[in-house]
Order: sequence, then structure tokens, then C-alpha cells
Amino acid sequence: MRLDLPYELDKRPVSAVVISSQLVYGSVGNIVISRLIERAGYRAVSVPTVMFSNLPHYSSLAGGAVDNAWLSGMLDDLLERDVLREAVYVCVGYLAHPDQALIVGQWFTRALETNPELRLIVDPAMGDDDVGLYTAPEVVDGYIQHLIPLASGVTPNNFELALLIEGGSKKSLVDKVQSWLTPTLRWVAVTSAANSGSHASTVDTLLVTSQGSTLVKTPAVESRAKGAGDFFLGTTVGCLLGNNTLEDSVALAATATAKALAGSDAYFSPTT
Repeated sequence: MRLDLPYELDKRPVSAVVISSQLVYGSVGNIVISRLIERAGYRAVSVPTVMFSNLPHYSSLAGGAVDNAWLSGMLDDLLERDVLREAVYVCVGYLAHPDQALIVGQWFTRALETNPELRLIVDPAMGDDDVGLYTAPEVVDGYIQHLIPLASGVTPNNFELALLIEGGSKKSLVDKVQSWLTPTLRWVAVTSAANSGSHASTVDTLLVTSQGSTLVKTPAVESRAKGAGDFFLGTTVGCLLGNNTLEDSVALAATATAKALAGSDAYFSPTT
């Protein structure tokens, strides 16, 4: 923390910036990602792309997308305060419309001028196999055009990966993802990588790098809870900040997510 910011009670340096949805009540988006990074012992600051009262699955919903000028201003003020010199990761999740991808992408490019070591991890929160697309279709192109080219890691689920990579090839999933990698995009972790149907006993998380792939199997859990992808991202980043290897971080995150869905995480479940 810079010494010329005397108004700050929290003097820790910022380790991660989380840019995603924010709910008053609900464990998705900023709330869960930042919470898990903080639980790992590192400071995270949150920038909302939307602000809602709760998940849209309930009978009432208040809020909406954050105004473009507000989003730009909040991001710019982080640079103006010069508090990102020690930050390691910027995590981008849910976006309400493609303008937000452009705003975040342009801001991250400027942030790199201050801190060239910053790494962007994108969780393209667009939908899932069971519900389909739950954001505007134009957001898909927003991720592809403005954020994926800047990212060092991407954490899509199986449904989202199909939206990001053209699917006509006969290549294996690993070959498809490896052909998508670039000198900047070093790794992709695909959650629900192998869709074995509703009665599958395991859920697969596939980590792909230019060196190869690693498959992590965790028990399948019957749950209607939302936020599994955010839990996975927050845990992965917390593990990486703790100097775990990428392979170990993804494996630990996959295991922790399964435990949370099963109600076995003490921070997310009632004590007994």
C-alpha cells in the first residue's frame, strides 16, 4: 500500500482486481471470487459490471448494468490512486454487454503500462449446457475481440468454450484448445469438460497448456446452486497467489468447488 494514502484502514497491497457481477444477496460474481481470494490471504478489490438485488431466478429482481461512465471511472480511479503496482491478477467474469468488454480491455492495456507483470484471467460467464446463453449474444464477440487476446488464462465451461472456439474441426478437444493458445494465452481450464450425461458419477476439469493437458476428476454433485465457476476461479487465483503450480491450483480449485456444492465448505455452509 502506498504511504501517501492516509485515509485507508486496510494497508495491504492489492493482489487482484475482480470485475464481474455484484449481488446484494447471492454467492456469484464479485462476492464469491473476491471472498475466496481474501480467504487465501490476499487483498482483492471488486468492480461491478452489474448490480442486482439477487439472482434472477427469484420472483423479483432489482438493479441493472453499471453505467459505462461509472465503470470506466471506477477502473480509471484505481490507476489514478496508483494502487496496482503490486497486483498480480485481473479477473474478468460476467459482462452485461459488449461495451463493457471494450472498456475493460482498453483499461487493462493502460494498466500494463504501470504494471507489466499484471495477468488477465477471463471467466467468460455466458451460459451453461442446462440453461443455454444467459447474457446478450453480442457479449460473446466482446470477449473474443477485446479480452481473450489480452488474457493469459481462460476458464470457460464446456458450453462457453464451444462459443469461443469454432466447432467444425475433427480435432480432439485438447488439440482444439492448444491451437487456440498464443504467446499471451498460456492456459485454458475447461470446467465440465467431458459431458457424460446427467447420471455421470464424476465431473471433469481439463487444463490445457502448450506442453500438454491434465484431467481432474471430481465427484458429480446434485445441486441447483449457482456460482460454481466463480468459486473455481476465485480458488484458482488464491492458490496461484500462494505460489502453487498451475496444475495444483486447478486441481485444488476443482476439488474445493465440488466440496462447496456438496455443502462441505465451512465458509459457505451452516455449522453443525
